[in-house]
Amino acid sequence: MSLASERKAGRPRVVMVVRLFHPWVGGTERQAHTLARALAKSGVGIEIVTGRWFRGTRRRETLDGIPVFRNQTLWEFGGIKGLRKFGGYLYIASLLWYLGRRRKHYDIIHVHGLNYHTFAAVLAARWFDKTTITKLANSGSASDVEKMRQDRQLAGARFMLATALRCDRFVALNQTIVEELVEAGVPRSRIVRVSNGVDLDDVEPQCRTTLHRPPRVIFVGRLHRQKGLETLLRALRILLDARDVDGVRLVVVGDGPEREVLEQLSRSLAIDEIVDFVGIADDVAPYLRDADVFVLPSHAEGLSNALLEAMAVGLPVIVSNVPGNADVVEHGHTGLMFEVGNASELAASLALVLRDDDLRNRLGMAARGSVEESYSLQAVAGRYTELYDELLDLGRGDRADMEARGETADE
Repeated sequence: MSLASERKAGRPRVVMVVRLFHPWVGGTERQAHTLARALAKSGVGIEIVTGRWFRGTRRRETLDGIPVFRNQTLWEFGGIKGLRKFGGYLYIASLLWYLGRRRKHYDIIHVHGLNYHTFAAVLAARWFDKTTITKLANSGSASDVEKMRQDRQLAGARFMLATALRCDRFVALNQTIVEELVEAGVPRSRIVRVSNGVDLDDVEPQCRTTLHRPPRVIFVGRLHRQKGLETLLRALRILLDARDVDGVRLVVVGDGPEREVLEQLSRSLAIDEIVDFVGIADDVAPYLRDADVFVLPSHAEGLSNALLEAMAVGLPVIVSNVPGNADVVEHGHTGLMFEVGNASELAASLALVLRDDDLRNRLGMAARGSVEESYSLQAVAGRYTELYDELLDLGRGDRADMEARGETADE
């Protein structure tokens, strides 16, 4: 069924805007893809529009039944790296063109991440009388708002921020994101809290009372400074020096700009023989099932998909105490937390979990129960469907009046 016929049938028609997408595999991209599949199953009309950032990718394709269109960016165009700086500006123009050309085929623009593509989406919504929703990905030191203010990803983005902040609704993954948006001038009436979701179908939790030999610690994520992987590498060195465990192995799933630096650090710490950098994996589930402990040492998070997926398979988790992680993990019950950058504290937590079979299994089972209760993909998709319906029922004029009065759709 086309998006046009779906609207006639009373179903929301949504175009998801994701700056990066497959074959790039990151937390935001995976969550967008997973959510799109769940929404499509529930009857929402979905298409994804992104940028053509990688040479050889197709302009149009269908992934898991979801139409995907990639706008031109000139990134890697002809292999001339000097053109890359213009890619973001071309993406803004090509995204506006696409949203205008397709304006009869969607009602809602759902943006993943606050960035210059949000600016384009809001302009299109104003011009073509559509509704916009933006989900922010990060808070704290990696704040989406601050990245735009500081032109971190595109020169001139700070001048686009005021327009980007005129979305009809913002989705915040944690309370810190809520406060950052309010500080930036967004009325609380336009902010809703919706978590990321995990598909629990065919995901069975496993008993963790028996360790592999040697025990396997796993990290899943982009190899970027924000993720704090250097803290985990230093913690492994401390753990080995203290002889608290009889050997250990770290599996690093992911790639990114810091890979070479991190590989060099592992060599300088003389732990390179026990650290496996396996690169990007389209399916991380086999790696999670084959691990004993999951560690997320981030300096900043929104709400980590990798963390939720690890909890879903019953892995005990050890995470840094930052917003996003602290919203999900209850210290001592569904996992353990340590202070950001504290390798000694992380090493002590690892030793505790690896030595205590009962603790490891109890944390893993409690983590799974927490995901079932609060973070199932089906529940999250249902919340988005409700949000779409609320906004479509209001109509643009009513929404503007409500925002002027500081009211919400639920009041």
